[in-house]
Amino acid sequence: MQKRVLYAALVCALASSGCIERKGAAVGPNVGYGQEVRIGGGDVSRVDVLFVIDDSGSMAQEQANLAVQIPRLVRDLASPPDRNLDGVPDWNAAEELRIGIVTTDVGMGSVSIPMSGCVPGGDDGTLRGGVFEWRAGDDADAFAARVRDTVAELGIRGCAFEQPLEAAARAVARAPETGFPRADALFALIVVTDEEDCSVDDDDAFFAAMEPSAYNVYCQRNADRLTPVTELLARIRGAREEREFVYAAIAGLPVGLAPDTTPEAILARDDMQHREDGARNPRSIPVCGSDDALGRADPGRRLVELARHVPASVLTTICTDDFGPAISEIGARIGGQIPGVCLVREVPRGLGERVPCTVTVTLPSGDRCAGREGYTLFGLSGEREICELAQVPGGAGEGFYYDPAHESCPQLVITEGARPPVGATVSAECFFPLHRELGELCARGPQCGSGYCDPVTRTCALLPTGGSGATGG
Repeated sequence: MQKRVLYAALVCALASSGCIERKGAAVGPNVGYGQEVRIGGGDVSRVDVLFVIDDSGSMAQEQANLAVQIPRLVRDLASPPDRNLDGVPDWNAAEELRIGIVTTDVGMGSVSIPMSGCVPGGDDGTLRGGVFEWRAGDDADAFAARVRDTVAELGIRGCAFEQPLEAAARAVARAPETGFPRADALFALIVVTDEEDCSVDDDDAFFAAMEPSAYNVYCQRNADRLTPVTELLARIRGAREEREFVYAAIAGLPVGLAPDTTPEAILARDDMQHREDGARNPRSIPVCGSDDALGRADPGRRLVELARHVPASVLTTICTDDFGPAISEIGARIGGQIPGVCLVREVPRGLGERVPCTVTVTLPSGDRCAGREGYTLFGLSGEREICELAQVPGGAGEGFYYDPAHESCPQLVITEGARPPVGATVSAECFFPLHRELGELCARGPQCGSGYCDPVTRTCALLPTGGSGATGG
């Protein structure tokens, strides 16, 4: 007997004209179809990615390693993968993707040191090649190739005193003239460097007192005079909310770190402390790689420190020949922030404006349902609390509501005050009974469009004469 599924939920690939349908599954004691989906509250998915790449003398191989992975990042955002093989993309596709590239070279003010590669102002946060733009329907491979070629051609003649966070802040400050990044786009900052960040407010004042014998360790020895990372973050992130900003660093970090290692745990490691080799012209003892001129990295403590203030952060080591895993993780972190989940068609109403859906949020470890408006403890997943969101038709309160007239597609929407924290897992499960034609077998009254399942024949039937409602099966 052919069953008719009246409801299915789709994760819309916004970059295409269609959606991929997930197969329904029976839920509970009733006979019907349920669906678990990720949900969000946005409509158009715009993503702006800023790469800040070290162009000093030790970065030739690292730039090459990054360049070959650019197509993977573009592919993951423009056409998301299905890594868990459940038949749907792991996140929504970006409708618009733009990439900007700057170097870590902002010079040393008017200070000049022979062989340092530093000139006044340096690149000053200027976008190399302008803004690379891709929109749904464009050739993603051609777009990725343009970005890849620009990365591969950066060169290694930049200033040896890298200021990646200052360079990022300067690039963002030019947004009124460059249009990048956009205020209404998800913004991702990706820093790639094998040195410690040496961002300062006043280059002349900072570098003028530097002695030749301390060139290699000057920034580390004077870390207390560098611009606080919180100030730099404020300039870079601007007025964006936490979930609208993603930060990643491929930098001086230990090899083999577990993906869930916290910034605090990384900073506490012995090999992440600044230590000098004791030579006449001392150098920092590398956290990874060899002690040769190439293939080594100093502890990137300030880059890790920044991650403490950005929940959506990815920290990976630069001491590897394969940046693929790092780029995959970065793509997943960015993709996980892209909002918007569509339903295949309008949802049958339950009670008035309410729909028969349950929305749950699995909070990050340590977070609690209590104190969050619209959240009620639903259960536990290990040590993580699962909260049920209140249904607030029309958005009258904090929780979720159904919007059948949304400009993109019918969808479930979480209100602003109930938006889950970064790192939470959100799912919606809706149950709709199968409505059968008269004479077809049924198990319960609600399965029949007539509202009556004959208790003897177990078939859908007309309501009995004089009946006042549906009879349960």
